[in-house]
Amino acid sequence: MALKAIIIGGGIGGLTCARAFLDAGMQVELYEKRDLDSMLSGPGGIFIQRNAMRVYELLWQGKIQEQLYQQGAKILSGGFFSKQAKPLYINVPEFVKLADLGICILRPELQRILYNALPEGTVKNQAAFTNFSETSDGIRVSFADGREAWGDVLIGADGLYSQVRARLNGNEKMAAPVYSGMCCWRGWFYKNNLPLDERYSWGEFWGRGNRFGYFDVGGGRLAFYGFSNTPASGNDRAMGGAKKAMQAIFSSYAQPIPAIIETLQEEGIYRDDIFDREPLGMQWGRGRVTLIGDAAHPVQPNLGQGGCMAIEDAFELVKLLRIRAEKGGDIPALLRQFEASRSKRVAQVFTTSRQVGSLGQTDSAFGCFLRDSIYWLTPTWLGDLQFKWLFDYQPTWGLEDGKKS
Repeated sequence: MALKAIIIGGGIGGLTCARAFLDAGMQVELYEKRDLDSMLSGPGGIFIQRNAMRVYELLWQGKIQEQLYQQGAKILSGGFFSKQAKPLYINVPEFVKLADLGICILRPELQRILYNALPEGTVKNQAAFTNFSETSDGIRVSFADGREAWGDVLIGADGLYSQVRARLNGNEKMAAPVYSGMCCWRGWFYKNNLPLDERYSWGEFWGRGNRFGYFDVGGGRLAFYGFSNTPASGNDRAMGGAKKAMQAIFSSYAQPIPAIIETLQEEGIYRDDIFDREPLGMQWGRGRVTLIGDAAHPVQPNLGQGGCMAIEDAFELVKLLRIRAEKGGDIPALLRQFEASRSKRVAQVFTTSRQVGSLGQTDSAFGCFLRDSIYWLTPTWLGDLQFKWLFDYQPTWGLEDGKKS
C-alpha cells in the first residue's frame, strides 16, 4: 500500500512537497488553516533561484518550471549599490555558467501556480491543526473543527510560528522567534516612466541603518523592499503612513529610489518585522513527524533563499521516503536521515543571511564607509565566492540518499 503523507501548511514548501509526493506515486493530503483566497495571497515578490528551479524542472513533468518562466522574470545582472547608486558588487549569471539565475515572481502568482499543479481536493482549507498522536502503524492528526486525518507521516510546513513544531516540543504555541532589529516594507509597482537602469534586473542600495531593493517580477512590474533598523512592533502612524515614512527614511538616496517610492500607493505597502530562529541542528522532528522550510529553519530574507530552502527540503524529503516504497525502510529513521542531510546547508544559509543583513544594516558612518569601500575594492570573482555555493545543489530522483543536499 502506498505511503500517505499529511502536510500542514499551504505555503511554498507545503504545496511543493504535495506535488513531489504525487510524482513519487504516494498519497498526500494538505491542510491549511487559511481560506483559499488568503492562502493564494501574499505581499511583494520572491526569488526562486536556480537551485530551487532545478526541483521544479523535475516535478510535474517540468510544467511548474515552464509556467514560472512564463509568468515571472529572469534573474539577470544585478547587485549591491551605495545609496548614491555607485555599484559595489555586480553579479551576473555567468559566474555559475548559466544564462539566468532563476526567476522572480509575485507571491500570489507563485502560490496560484503551485496550487493549480495539484489535483482538486488535495488541499483542504480552513483546517487549523491542533495536535497529533502516533499509533503502532501510523499517525493521527486533529484539527480545531473536529476533523481528523490519518497517515504514515506528518510534515509541518506551517512557517515561523509552526504549530507542528510547538506540539513536537509539547507546547500549545511556539516560543517567540529572534527579532532581527529591522522592519521591512514591501509591495510592487509598475516600472513605466521610472528612471531605472535597464542593465539590471535587480538591485539593492545600502544606506546607514537602512537599505532599499527592487527586482523585476514580469509583466512590466517590479517588486520592492525597504529595510530599516527599528524597535520591534513599530508602525508608521506617527509619520502619516508607510509611504511618508519611507520617503523620510530614504530621502537621501539617489534615483531611482525616490521616484519608486513616489509612485507607490499607500494601500499597496505591507510592513512587518523580520525574525528568524536559531537552527535546530541535526534533528528537527521525532518519530513519524518532521518539519520543512520556515517551520524548521526560518532565515532573514537577505539572500533570496528562504523559499528556495523550503523547495529543496520538500524534494529531498520525498526522495528519501520514496526509498521505503522501492527498498523498504523505517519511516522515522528515514526522516532523521533527511533532517541530518539538510542541516549543514540550511545552517550555512542562515549564517550567511545574517552576515549579509548585518552588513547591509550597518548604522555607523565609519562602518558604512568601510563596508562600501571593501565591496568596491574586492574583485568580482572573490565576491562571487560568497554566493557560488548556493547554486551547487543538483536534485535527482536517484536513491543516492541526498548527498548533494
